[in-house]
Amino acid sequence: MWRGALITEEGIKHGYLIPSEMKFEESRLDYRDFYFSKTFFNAHTHLGDAAFKEAPRMDLEKLVAPNGYKQKMLNSTSPEVLRREIKKETEFARKCGTSHFLDFREGGLEGLKIVEGLDGIIALARPKNADEAEKIQAFGFAYSSARDHDEELLKKVREIAKRKKMIFAIHAGEKDCGDVEGALELQPDLLIHMNCCEEMLRDVITMEIPIVSCARSNAFFGLLNTKVYKILKDYDFWMIGSDNAMIASPSLLEEMHFLSYLIDDDTAIFKAAIRGYELFNMKYGYVVYNRNYNFRRTNDPLKTLVRRASAMDIEAVII
Repeated sequence: MWRGALITEEGIKHGYLIPSEMKFEESRLDYRDFYFSKTFFNAHTHLGDAAFKEAPRMDLEKLVAPNGYKQKMLNSTSPEVLRREIKKETEFARKCGTSHFLDFREGGLEGLKIVEGLDGIIALARPKNADEAEKIQAFGFAYSSARDHDEELLKKVREIAKRKKMIFAIHAGEKDCGDVEGALELQPDLLIHMNCCEEMLRDVITMEIPIVSCARSNAFFGLLNTKVYKILKDYDFWMIGSDNAMIASPSLLEEMHFLSYLIDDDTAIFKAAIRGYELFNMKYGYVVYNRNYNFRRTNDPLKTLVRRASAMDIEAVII
């Protein structure tokens, strides 16, 4: 049992964290032993990329398009190496409080097998054809931009996802609005990015489609758009992710730190880092923080968490 204060979007709650029951109980007394928070939900990763850090500086299409640098590296790396590096990457992120990863899996059935049984990875498969989509058992399907794939294939896989009650996710609006209409025609359950299509953002918000922002990735490609993040911070279906592991670590602590310099709303950033548990009906864990370093003498532990907390501050991650 741990005594301390739970950091929530509504404020601080004092009480006990009971690991054996995975619950927090409030008390009438104020405890100053530790701080706690929910674990973080990374809503967009490409974890296989961890096998080939660091990515060279090049245009978005040249680096991550279906026939680009990334795909060539994936094709030339063995499944054993990919699995080993993915496992190490998630172990690191978990030590930093991120317990779940909504991972876009390239490579159809074979790509899905690489992460089978790895803790915390929620796999979204990318079927090569409709027959493969019928065979796949996963949390959902996920594709890059609609302009990267055959329109009929996307429609067929979307229909299969609905029938099998799997989610369908797709990238859109990462560099312009050119692929947004194509994505919306598929009635996706999840959109990744939308950072460079401000003019259609209100339409997506009206449709209540969850959106995942990956600010560090956007910055890497020169596609940072703070106007969009400032709009999304008030959206009840906004989440954040780290994107390609060859570009950014899958630790949401680092993603939150970066975002805190772009938008003046630490509570909104914190909500976006844990919202996946609610939207996807999943169980979260707890992070236990000591008060010896970054949390020492803080007058606002939520701000400290979002702006500067590090692995040094984490006493335990309970999952």
